[in-house]
Formats: sequence, structure tokens, C-alpha cells
Amino acid sequence: MKGDMTSTLVRNPARAPRPRYRGRFTFALLCLVIGLVAGCSHATQHSPPPAPNAPSTAAKVVQVWLTTADGNRKLFHSSPVTMTSHASARGADHTVTVDDSRRYQQFWGVGASLTGASAQLISGLSQAQRLHTLTSLFSRSDGIGLSVLRQPIGPNDFSTGNGTYDDTSAGTADPGLQHFALGPEAMSTLALLRQVRQLNPAATVVASAWSGPAWMKSNGSVIGGTLKGEYYNVYAKYLARAVQAYNAAGVSVAGITVQNEPSFSPAGYAGMTLSVDQQRELIARHVRPALTAAGLGQVGIWALDDNYDRIADAEQLVADSAVRSAIAGVAFHCYHGDVSALQGFHAKHPDVPLAISECSGGDWSPNFRDNLRYDVETLLIHGIGNGASWVSKWNAALDPSGGPANGGCTNCRGVISIDPHNGTVSYNEAYYAFGHLGKFVIPGAQVVSATAAGNTGLETVALRNPDGSHVLLVFNSAAQDGTFRVTDGVSSFAATLQAGSVATYTW
Repeated sequence: MKGDMTSTLVRNPARAPRPRYRGRFTFALLCLVIGLVAGCSHATQHSPPPAPNAPSTAAKVVQVWLTTADGNRKLFHSSPVTMTSHASARGADHTVTVDDSRRYQQFWGVGASLTGASAQLISGLSQAQRLHTLTSLFSRSDGIGLSVLRQPIGPNDFSTGNGTYDDTSAGTADPGLQHFALGPEAMSTLALLRQVRQLNPAATVVASAWSGPAWMKSNGSVIGGTLKGEYYNVYAKYLARAVQAYNAAGVSVAGITVQNEPSFSPAGYAGMTLSVDQQRELIARHVRPALTAAGLGQVGIWALDDNYDRIADAEQLVADSAVRSAIAGVAFHCYHGDVSALQGFHAKHPDVPLAISECSGGDWSPNFRDNLRYDVETLLIHGIGNGASWVSKWNAALDPSGGPANGGCTNCRGVISIDPHNGTVSYNEAYYAFGHLGKFVIPGAQVVSATAAGNTGLETVALRNPDGSHVLLVFNSAAQDGTFRVTDGVSSFAATLQAGSVATYTW
């Protein structure tokens, strides 16, 4: 399992118990992050952050990366500090303790989706700009190291059209999938994904469907409706064919979700409702057998793929032993409910891996400080603290107006913004927030205990990489600057963090 995300996406991965979220101050955390890049927020030529220095085993030099709440410093590489003897930490009023002996889930990274909209914008850049942009997003040495890509199967609210992978004239049924073809949008996106894999060989793809072909649906449309009972098995084969086609195109798929937000029927873009009973039937009796029959038994199924407030649906799914044995884990979205819902679920089902598979920023929240706090504190620290083994944003790139959209959100914000008229690339707060983790955590890292003693307002999560290096992410949620010491039980160092700011420490 170590070093291979595929193994955590297959059925019944071996897992260590995960920690529960304990609140702001004494919250036994997990994963971590560090980011980089010094203040290059809205420039056409973005300078990717330099590579982090390898940890010094001799002197225990700690590298420090900082993003301030006012945005004046963004993944800024501050002066390194040196750890001193552990005794110097005694008597400190506020101490963050990283404890390797308390280990939790493996963490596979942060990511985003190369939707049709994102692919169109990135592909429209010059060759040099395109490479530069992909590097800034996906390279660990020269970018922020996004390593999980949740890729739509067919149409969605940010595709370039509503074509599926098996469209027929006049909606004629095609149970043999004789008309199966990926189509131009998928082929364009796959070309970019192959570049991503060159930039980050550890990048992993989880494929998600929004709707089956119209002829499989109760209403004969990709918009609305549900899956007809007679096409359950055909739909399962359709998903398996999509995975095979991606693999054949040079993009290995490690996991899938059967349906995006199955509780929601969008009025303006592709969607398909599935009851819990339908999800149960599809996963256990059709999709898992179809994957196995296609030689794709290693591909993991992530159940639910819906919002936090559907926690009861998740409970029903994993209560079915056939479903539990068929899935890799349960994935959640951030739009309804609260991330704290994961805590109760994890307490009941500590052996079920969790993920936050989609979350988007948008114009409804234009403030850098607030967005930085949400992405770092809620998605990364609380999400991982409640057991998430990967966390993904929605669109990797959108234009400054939140498009091109396809009938859904018209004010969403990508990790980056690309102006198609002049090629300007801007880096949004999500870029820096996720960079604080993605650049420094090696996929397969172990979440370890990180606790803040005292009424400090410090939120933390820590990881131990496969190479033995450590990543500690700290967010100061207090209204005033905080001074504290960090100790690993052997040595320690002093740190100060401004109110509302985030830092990543590596050693």
C-alpha cells in the first residue's frame, strides 16, 4: 500500500484508525502541508515556487513557508530555523507537539478537476504558457504539487457540451455500447492529463459520472431523470468502458464514483438522481462485477460523492456488507452540511476511508482572508482531522467571469483564473492554500498526531512522509498574533504567526 495510491482506492484497503476532530485547541490532527511561492498573485508570467530544501538530518533545519491573511505574502519562503534541544520547550505557554507514535490514515494529496472548461482554457494558451501553467499546478518541484484529479465522465456543469460517451441518433438504445466513443472534449483533456503525469508521476485520477447516456434515462435526457432499471448492468459496463478508454489513452484511473451528487437533480445541466437503494444495487451487483470482469478489479469505488448533509445515506450504504466489501471509501462534497459530520461517521466506521471529492470557491466570497481560512482551516485541517485521505477542489481553472459554464454555477472560481482574451493567468487563494500541503506532502504520507496545548487559537495537522521528513501545517485562528514552540519530543523551535495566517514547517 505504501507509495501507491491505487492500493488505497481498491476494495477494503488496510487502514490504521483515524483520529477524530477534537476542536480548535487540542485537536489531534493529521496531515500537513507546506507551500511556496513568494507573492506572485496576479501576473501573466507567474513564477512557480522554488523546490523545498531537503530536510537536514544533521542539524534539523526547519524550512518555513508563510501565507498572510492580507495576501502580502503568499507561500513565501521565510528564513529557516534550527531545532534546539527538547528541554528548551519546557515551560512554554503554548506548545505544538508532533507525535510520530500516534499514526492515522495515509494521505494521498490535494487536487482539482481538469473539467472541459479548464481544459479549454489551458489548451488555449500558447505552448510555453500551457506548460508553465500546468507546471505551476501539478509539479512538486516547481509548483504546488496537486496530485489527485477527479475527472468527469461525460457532460457536467463545466463541460463544453452535453455529449456522453455513447450518444445515438434519435435516442436509440445501444445496450451493446456499439457507439461508445470518448469524443473531442475527453481526448483534449486526456492530452493534458498525460502532460500532468509527466510533471507529477504520482498524480492519480478518480473518474466521476454526472449522467448516463440519454437512452438509459427515465426521461430520455442527460438533464434530470434517473437510470432505468433495465440498464443498470449496461451503465456499469459503460463506466468500465470509460476507465478502459482512459487507461488505453495513457491515463491510468485508480478510482471512480458511480454518480455525482445522486440526491440532486439539476435543472440546467447533466445530472441523474439515484436513491440509496439504487446506489446500493449499482455498486454491489453491477459496477463492482463489471470492473472485475473488465480486468479492473484494482479500481476503487468511492461511494456517495454527495454533500455532508447526506451522511445518513452514507450510513445506509456502508451498513450493507455487500456494498462495504465493494468500495474503497466514501466521498463527500462541501456545499451543504458541515465537515464535522465526518467526525461522527468516522467514529462509527473507523475502517472506512473518507475523502472530500469536491468543493468550489466563488464570487459569493470575494475576501482573500476568509477564503484562505476556509480552505486551510475547514477543508485541510478539519477535513483531514476528521479522516479525509484526499481533498479536491472543483475546477482547476476558470475564466475571470467563472466560465465557460454549461448551465450550472455562473460565479464559481477556479484554483487559477485564465483570461482567454489576453492569456493572463491569475492565482487565487485556493492555489496558495492547497500549495501549503500539496507541494510538501508525498502521496502515501502518514497522518500523525499534532496537538496545540493552551488557549492558543492554533489549528494544526501533521504528516510524516515516506522518506521520514515531516510536514506541519499551522493556522492561527485567533484575533491576535501567536507565539509558540513546536516540538517533536526530541527537539523544538520557536515560531510566531500573525492572526489569520498560515505556515508550513518542514524538517
